[in-house]
Amino acid sequence: MADIKKKQAIISQKDLNLFLRILKANWWVPIIILPVFYAVGSFYVYRITNIYKASTEFLLKSQDTYYQGNVVSDNNFYSYGTYVDNLNEKRIIQSYDLSSKVVDKLRDRLQVSYFIVGKVRTTEQFSGMPFKILVNNINPGYYEKVFDFRVIDFDNYEISFEENGDKKIKKGKFNVPLIDTELLITVERTDIFSENKVNDFKSFLYQFSVHTTDYLINNIRANLTIDNPEFTNILEIGLKDILPERAVLILDTLNSVYSMSKLQTKYDLNERTIAYIDIQLNQITFSLKGIEDTMQNYKTKRSIIDLDWERGDFLSKIGGYDNQKSGLKLQLDALNDLEKYIIEDKDPQFLPPNVFVTEKSGFMLQAVTDLYNKQIQLNNLYNVAKETNPVITDLKTSIKKTKQDLLVYINNTRKATGQQMESLDKEILRYINEAKLIPGKQRDILTIQRKANVNEQLYNFLLERRATTKIARASIVPDIKIVESPRNIGIDSPDKPKILKQFVTMGVLLTLMIIVIRMFFYSKIKTVEHLKELTELPLIGVLPIVKNAASEGIIVEQSPNSLIAESFRNFRTNLQYANIGIDAKTFLVTSFLPGEGKTFTSVNLATILARSGKRTVLLELDLHKPRIFKRFGLPIQEKGITTYITGQSTIEEIILPTVVPDLFCIFSGPIPPNPSEFVLSEKMKDLITYAKANFDFVIIDTPPAGLLSDSVYLIQQVDASIFVLNTKSSTKKVITFIEELIENNNLKNIHLLLNGVKNMGRRYYYQGYGYSYGYGYGYGYGKGYGTKR
Repeated sequence: MADIKKKQAIISQKDLNLFLRILKANWWVPIIILPVFYAVGSFYVYRITNIYKASTEFLLKSQDTYYQGNVVSDNNFYSYGTYVDNLNEKRIIQSYDLSSKVVDKLRDRLQVSYFIVGKVRTTEQFSGMPFKILVNNINPGYYEKVFDFRVIDFDNYEISFEENGDKKIKKGKFNVPLIDTELLITVERTDIFSENKVNDFKSFLYQFSVHTTDYLINNIRANLTIDNPEFTNILEIGLKDILPERAVLILDTLNSVYSMSKLQTKYDLNERTIAYIDIQLNQITFSLKGIEDTMQNYKTKRSIIDLDWERGDFLSKIGGYDNQKSGLKLQLDALNDLEKYIIEDKDPQFLPPNVFVTEKSGFMLQAVTDLYNKQIQLNNLYNVAKETNPVITDLKTSIKKTKQDLLVYINNTRKATGQQMESLDKEILRYINEAKLIPGKQRDILTIQRKANVNEQLYNFLLERRATTKIARASIVPDIKIVESPRNIGIDSPDKPKILKQFVTMGVLLTLMIIVIRMFFYSKIKTVEHLKELTELPLIGVLPIVKNAASEGIIVEQSPNSLIAESFRNFRTNLQYANIGIDAKTFLVTSFLPGEGKTFTSVNLATILARSGKRTVLLELDLHKPRIFKRFGLPIQEKGITTYITGQSTIEEIILPTVVPDLFCIFSGPIPPNPSEFVLSEKMKDLITYAKANFDFVIIDTPPAGLLSDSVYLIQQVDASIFVLNTKSSTKKVITFIEELIENNNLKNIHLLLNGVKNMGRRYYYQGYGYSYGYGYGYGYGKGYGTKR
């Protein structure tokens, strides 16, 4: 029961003592670091500049029109469909051309930036400056350069700047152009600059900088954000700037420029329609004047004053047929114009307006409108995408298909119209033949009058269309509606309280880091007790330290009766009785860093196992820096694991016997340029499988797990793994690494071996490790180490 209560204790006496030792040794760290970080954070927060954000919202595809009964709306001439491609609209708004138009309108306000230099920070100003600079001409090298500006008196000022390491000074007068070959500017006083405030302005140091057009455009585009709330056609436009009034001004101008760009296409189409109608009206006026002259000449030559012309079926029917024929001819001309437009394809934005004059509905009108909408969409895409864009390619294919359908329809319609005209000619000829009974003069005048009536009707029709088109211009509105005018919504960044907290947090973290570093890096694992306090991982053995080690070798073979050899024999016994499975025969030996004794452990463990009469094979899988061959007094082998992986050797060729009976070695072979890829290969798995099947024990020497991942991969291929810890270098960091490795990879049968223990006495034997004698070895294990019994 006492043991159970002891395990259930939240804080043990050892934990409390450890905490007190850490606190006593490091109390001064937070007292120094935290105030320093708070002071630095406060100074940094004071110096950084606030970035404000202005916002505006508008609705795409607004249907606010004031007049619907016109040539435009009747034919859906300006209809782009109910769907608005918000992605395309975003790209248009962020385009270089649109930002360029904004900069052109605001050049006088944006080209020059003004600053007031303070003792701690420099503040940019957009308004409230005592002077204004108008740039007439400037050396291109002076763009983005910072100029110092000082007020000398009410009439004079001084500009200074650095150039090629030299300070240049230029003096000028307010409201008078500064005549200079490289800096032609005019500095004007503003309304707040009065003589009684000159002394105040003289005490300030001002700065200004002149920007290029590209700089202004790119700055707008870089700070412009566009959001489209789900399931809406509303675009939220935001602009970040250190000066909120400037951001509001730019957004307001952007709204205006974008609206005008949406209107311009409709205005151009309206004007072209009116121009076409005016041409047709001029032609009909000229034709009517000719008919009137013909009538007058005819009556004069034949001395006709007044005739009671026969009115009746002839006039009405022939006139009606002529009207139909004129309409068909106008339709035929429109078809020819449209066919010519489609074939020549000179202006993709221009449609012959007579198409919409002669036809108000049907396939042709729908196809032409669809063609126009696709061409407008293609032109908009060219502003934001390249020719190779798949959307452009699909759209061009669709346009081509629409044109082909139109050409087929035009050809069929032309044939049908020709047949109708032939039929009308037959009817007109029949009635004319019947009218021959009428006296010749009466017939001639009837013919002339009929032509005049037809042209008058067409003239009145075109006048009506011209009037409705004019009215339509007043109903043209942009496809956008401003929902929220530009306004400043406050500071967007930085979050100064958060930054100050981050500084304090960094101070706390640095404090903890220093304490942890001091605790870990200055606290090596020297004893078994210390190791037990740090981890619950099983300790499979303890090896003593051997001093004055100077050569390579197999110490258990060279000094079989030494204490270090006895320690390895106890180590072998512990492995056999450890809870790793009765069939465990494959062991991997690794360490956190080089020099901790993993290769020494691998070679001597394999030797001890072979000396017990078990066929044992030692795999040298530290392909980055192999050293096992040195333990056996051999040069680096030309054949080995690397030549087997590359197919240059077979397994039988690379398995070599050693001077130790029943001990075989598979050396690394030539060092490859990519050792880790060799370890991960499928043939490596085959090699390990072969070793398991043909030997009683397989010992694998691997690279340090703290530096390379080869060991982590190979651990999954073995029955048990041994991490060698050295008292000269191992700290809690190593234990943490091993525990995280086990947890993250769900590893089993991981054991620890503590190497280099000083003053190792008989007590370790009775503590369950089987060691009856105690002293150790160093990093270079060779002949003569240890004391014989």
